[in-house]
Amino acid sequence: MKQVLLMMPSYYDFDEVITSVLVKHSDCIVTAIDTSPKLAYRNNFDRVINFFSKLLLRKNLKPEMHRKRILRQINSLTKVDYLVVNRVDLIDDIIFDTVIKKAEHKILLLWDSLSKVGAPMDRLAHFNVIYSFDSNDCKNYNFKKIENFHFWDFQAHITPKYDAIYLGTLDQRESDLIKIMEYLKIDNKTYKAFLHVPRGKKIQQVNGIEILNKIIPFKESISFANQGSLIVDLAHKNQTGLSFRVFEAMFLRKKLITTNTNIREYDFYDPHNIFVLDDVNEINIPNDFWTTQYKEIAKEIVDKYAAENWVKKILSNG
Repeated sequence: MKQVLLMMPSYYDFDEVITSVLVKHSDCIVTAIDTSPKLAYRNNFDRVINFFSKLLLRKNLKPEMHRKRILRQINSLTKVDYLVVNRVDLIDDIIFDTVIKKAEHKILLLWDSLSKVGAPMDRLAHFNVIYSFDSNDCKNYNFKKIENFHFWDFQAHITPKYDAIYLGTLDQRESDLIKIMEYLKIDNKTYKAFLHVPRGKKIQQVNGIEILNKIIPFKESISFANQGSLIVDLAHKNQTGLSFRVFEAMFLRKKLITTNTNIREYDFYDPHNIFVLDDVNEINIPNDFWTTQYKEIAKEIVDKYAAENWVKKILSNG
């Protein structure tokens, strides 16, 4: 059997999602390496050793511990048929050189635009294929376009508690969220925003916002989305690719309100199901958008964005 090595950090437990879909939808052995620096320590002994090293020698051993941990995992593999990397900028030079030499097919996944996250440009040439969900980066750098996907298991029908639901993390989109919630209130719609607020940040006190003290993993977000008749999606600044909120709505057969104007370019876009907010300062959602039933999307289009086809795409072009 062929071996897939996935290397990415564990933000929102997204690495677990990617690992599970690779295992489920490929005939490969899948090994996942979490590249998060926080996992440098193997145990409490390492933590104590580094404490005294910093105290007595003024030397932080954590980067070297982090490097050795990952190198041990890479070197334990007899071969790597497919290397799949996300956030290549988090991998140090020694680790990168080691794994690139070991891998036969090298695949880079970019879930953020280069303007937002960036990547060491000299490393890009080492990959056989680079996938990006950002249309502008695909045009500017000749990357291959990749979309997010729906991966959740069957969800039993749940009677929604609210007309509209939002799940996200506090960031520069806060003002857009508040404007939408103020509009929904005036329009007599019930709504709830579940918002993770990172430590040290503050948010305006607004009715309808429930503050979460932890990040909600990707695989659990659907339980929040199920609480609304429709889902609200807020795009990041300069974002052209579609977030997972869009595919949650597709999977749950729920309508969507989004600030991502690029959604109009997709084959599943239907103004009956998706209302695009071109300007959050001038919101006017017609009443029939709320009262009419969800319009079914053709099965072949829904299947196109399933995790199975996502896996086939990245491995077939590796």
